[in-house]
Amino acid sequence: MTLFSNIRVIILFDGCLVNGGMMAQSSDLGQYFLRNTVSTSVGEFLWGLGLPIILESTFVPVFLSSVGASNSQIGITGTIFSFSMAFIPFLAVYLTSRIPYKKGPTVWLQVIPSVSIILLGLYYLFFGTPKFAYPIFIVFYSWFAVGLAATIPVWQNFVVKIFMPWDSVRGISIMMFAQNFAKLLSGVVLTFAIGAAGMSLSSAGMVFFLAGVLFLIGSFGYAFARENRDEIDKTAYESPVSYFAHYFRHVLKNRSMLLYLLQDIEFSAVVVCVTFYARYAINWRSVPAPVACGAFIIFLFIGAVSANLLLGFTRRLRIKVRYALIKTSTILAIVLLVFLKSTILFFAVSFLLGFSRSGRNQLYAPVVKELSGLEDASPYFAISPFLMLPVSAGLPVAVGFLLDCFSAWKAFAYQVTFACLLLIVILSLIPFLNLEFPERMEAKLLSHEMKR
Repeated sequence: MTLFSNIRVIILFDGCLVNGGMMAQSSDLGQYFLRNTVSTSVGEFLWGLGLPIILESTFVPVFLSSVGASNSQIGITGTIFSFSMAFIPFLAVYLTSRIPYKKGPTVWLQVIPSVSIILLGLYYLFFGTPKFAYPIFIVFYSWFAVGLAATIPVWQNFVVKIFMPWDSVRGISIMMFAQNFAKLLSGVVLTFAIGAAGMSLSSAGMVFFLAGVLFLIGSFGYAFARENRDEIDKTAYESPVSYFAHYFRHVLKNRSMLLYLLQDIEFSAVVVCVTFYARYAINWRSVPAPVACGAFIIFLFIGAVSANLLLGFTRRLRIKVRYALIKTSTILAIVLLVFLKSTILFFAVSFLLGFSRSGRNQLYAPVVKELSGLEDASPYFAISPFLMLPVSAGLPVAVGFLLDCFSAWKAFAYQVTFACLLLIVILSLIPFLNLEFPERMEAKLLSHEMKR
């Protein structure tokens, strides 16, 4: 018997006790659609208020620039997150693979990254000095990245499994709408706050602290969701090496999944654009810092909310068409960055990048779940970032390094870099055109939409 075999998991939620292998009655999750949607949406709304501060926005690059960080140093933050996403999920998925109910782990794992940002904020408020601002940020951001990387695959599997297959895209779209609407509100507040207080260690410390508190409260929103019991696969009782070797073989034999990952390289290009375009706007297009870390965020999440509405609720729109709209948005955004002359066009770029990133995020979990063909798709959610590591970790560092090396080219260095990213996105169209999305997913989604 291994240590993991001796752990007796006791979780008490919804009046349902799970003690070790005790069976619980499965229920039709369709009747809990409203309850599960509200529960996850409340959690995501609170997380959405804080996410523009630490992730998926221009605030961190602008803050790090204000404390003297170079392009390469800013790029390292993306690499830290990618490495965390590549390795940490394996441990999280394996340790939760024998737990038939995933709500408990989903809630408690979110506490880890929340605490890291609270402590980062407190440090800047009471002990921060510009000399150590960057290394301290890297320490706490690494903690945040590890915690979030442990959370994401468990969370992704949980938010898919609490909805019926034909409701998953709609349910996740509502949840992501709540998150992105909160991000939009956060961007508005951030614009005025930074405009009034300026960018300093103390103001950034207060912003980080409040973001961490929102994360912590939002983590418990999921406690009210209802789920069915997972059937525990026999591979869960193997050693960690055997467990993941089995699922690595499963993924590598899955041609559709490999094509999906290749076409998803586009997403890494979008993340890199979001990381560096604000610095480009400030340094070479005379955009004020409060606008870059405030107004840009607003337009990013106006685009995100638009993606939620169009891609999540438009009836009879096939999955491949939804992805085609996402890719079109990405290409238009990078084309504008390459040939950008007017400052006002940065707002259009923000909208398009927000649309692209949010659209991909809301479709990713249900599509991977269907491509896997597994009831518990957590191993796929863990293995996918590992396979994408050379791109997701390599691109931010490579771009930061190139921008520093060719800094003498000034704005032209950024334009050349964005042109290279555009080429990568165009090449990702090849696997996309060869990819067929699961027929059962299309059939379930379309047939259910025709009934509504």
